Amino acid sequence: MTVHPIRRGTGNAHRLKLYRYLLFLGVVITFLSSIALIAWHEHIIDLQQLRSPFFELGNQPASFSSSASAQQTSVNDKIAANLDDWPPILSAYMEPSSSYDVWYEDPSSDIPMVKQPLQQRNIQSHQLKRLSFPKLQYTSDEMTTSLCSRIPSLLPIDDFGTTILDPYLPWIHDLFVSHDGSEVNVIAQNRRRCHKGKNHKDEMKFWEGQVSLFQPVALKRIYNKVNADAQATTYNEDDSVEYRLSTHEEADADAIETRFRCRFKLVDYEQQTITYQGETLSTYTFNYEFVNWRKQKRTMVEDGKEQTMFWLSPLMFNCPIPTHLLKYARSSRLLLDLVPIRTPARRNDRDGFFFHSGHGGPMTFNATTWWGTNHVLPKVEVSGRWENLPVCGLKSPLAEKNVLQDTNNAQYQPDDTTAISINKPHRLVACTWTSALHQRRGNERRITDGKARLREWIAFHLEAGFDHMYVFDNTGANATIFKLKNEIDPDFGAETTNDQIRDDLSSVTNLFPSSKVTRIDWPATICNNNRPAHDDPGERSSQYAAEAACRVRYGPYSDWMASMDPDEYFIPMGNYSSWKEILDKVDRNEGKKGAQVSQYTSEATAQQIGTNVRRRSQRVHSRNGKTHNQCLTKKQDNTYLETYNCEYIRSPKPERFSRAMKQLYRPDFVLSHFVHYSTVTVSTVSRRR
Repeated sequence: MTVHPIRRGTGNAHRLKLYRYLLFLGVVITFLSSIALIAWHEHIIDLQQLRSPFFELGNQPASFSSSASAQQTSVNDKIAANLDDWPPILSAYMEPSSSYDVWYEDPSSDIPMVKQPLQQRNIQSHQLKRLSFPKLQYTSDEMTTSLCSRIPSLLPIDDFGTTILDPYLPWIHDLFVSHDGSEVNVIAQNRRRCHKGKNHKDEMKFWEGQVSLFQPVALKRIYNKVNADAQATTYNEDDSVEYRLSTHEEADADAIETRFRCRFKLVDYEQQTITYQGETLSTYTFNYEFVNWRKQKRTMVEDGKEQTMFWLSPLMFNCPIPTHLLKYARSSRLLLDLVPIRTPARRNDRDGFFFHSGHGGPMTFNATTWWGTNHVLPKVEVSGRWENLPVCGLKSPLAEKNVLQDTNNAQYQPDDTTAISINKPHRLVACTWTSALHQRRGNERRITDGKARLREWIAFHLEAGFDHMYVFDNTGANATIFKLKNEIDPDFGAETTNDQIRDDLSSVTNLFPSSKVTRIDWPATICNNNRPAHDDPGERSSQYAAEAACRVRYGPYSDWMASMDPDEYFIPMGNYSSWKEILDKVDRNEGKKGAQVSQYTSEATAQQIGTNVRRRSQRVHSRNGKTHNQCLTKKQDNTYLETYNCEYIRSPKPERFSRAMKQLYRPDFVLSHFVHYSTVTVSTVSRRR
């Protein structure tokens, strides 16, 4: 047996070497873990800061304009989102309705009394309900540019009142950069008008906050930790700006009449970052409250079935774009957060009117009494709001013309917006809101020939002197291929192929050059299709918003404008064959200033004998719920104007005909138009009652 000598310490040396290795490995792991922990902690801080309302103001040096009229807050760029928050997406943050209970003496009463002074809402960010809308998420410049061409069809309009339940969020139907690139124009609707009457009292009470969006407030900025120099405009890292409700006299110059905080962000698609760029305060096209007083209305809060204040249906306001962001106005890189300033709706007969002395009327609302002297607005993180609305430029009608001429025959380029006021590219344009298929008021009859009607209507008016036709296509709200939504088609039966494919009017509008016809996809449904005399009178919200959007979008490019349906024809009469000849005479007869609104009688007509033929039976619902057969239809070789050309009601006409008169109007003069009426004009807002 061979005996090997024992080498003392060899096992200990191996163990020592192993211990040293494990110790070194532990140090490395600890070091790497610390780095990972720090990175994770900074990530959490970034997320918290992203949700902070004053992140762009309070965590970076900020410079504020000493001139309030500048309407902007300039800040240094600061990344406010990281890869985990990408891509940005349109979101609605809703406040619980209970947050307003603190305002009232008895919130459960039908018309609760407001406590004086107005109490501060106490709400936490976790109480807000967030809804996101994937149709509007922004992943690349190309994607956002594509989305911008379809904004009215992508906004969650039909979600409002179903899943979006916040009475202070504006019911936005359209938004776009103004024709001069200086602001974002917002077109919204008054959701409270959708349902009225004795059976909808609770609903009207819930949505009363919508009325307040038409009523301006006055604000005073509060700057925290101001430098010793009172004129200093640079603030330290922990500084922020807040707002308090104020009187007109003490309000900042850009905050005398406002209602929304407009917060702008810039997107870098390559770096996948968002930077806050500052905020402005909204402006109104006109003061709705002053208009109400001028029209001798006792209050802006309609009760019962009252539905006559047409100017309180569409809500139009603007968000000025900060000067340093103007170069991005049409770049698809700007996003907008819209934060409504929440106060109870003023019942003017009880609370008074609040508009500054410059309007010429009495100011009977005492802001100090009603709001107090220290009512500071809640921070954005605890306020309901729209977040990440797209800021999109429109295609200018000037782009259709290579070179335009001013009155002195001087050439100018299409993008020269100053030249628009010298000589607009269009003399007369028309707006229509229509559909391939639709149901008439009261949902009584189904109209299926929308495409054929539209084709003839466009062709006629272009021949009659109209320069351009803007078609707001509502087919998406009404119809799929061959049938109305949720309806068995009487002609094609229940089994239709592709019954979920949305129809539209592009097959008609594409027959005409883009320099003559523009189609806007507008699938928003109307919120109430009842007849006006119904216990719950109708509110065709989609139509009214489309008309407002058309005037604001395209009015700056035309001298005259008309709003009509495809079954309404503007026919030059007498010795005139073109509306341009008539408008030239109107301008000559009215002197140098010219007419602002030209009004014309409207005739209701029936089918002319001999222009129709029998067709197979079609079931049509009547008012009493029974059905009848409609057996006549237009001959193929007759136009609609030839067919429906029988004046079956002779003069003198009933009073209702005077209410149905149609107008041509100057969009520079008419600030709000509603179907048949110029409800608000430059004269309305510039004179005493």
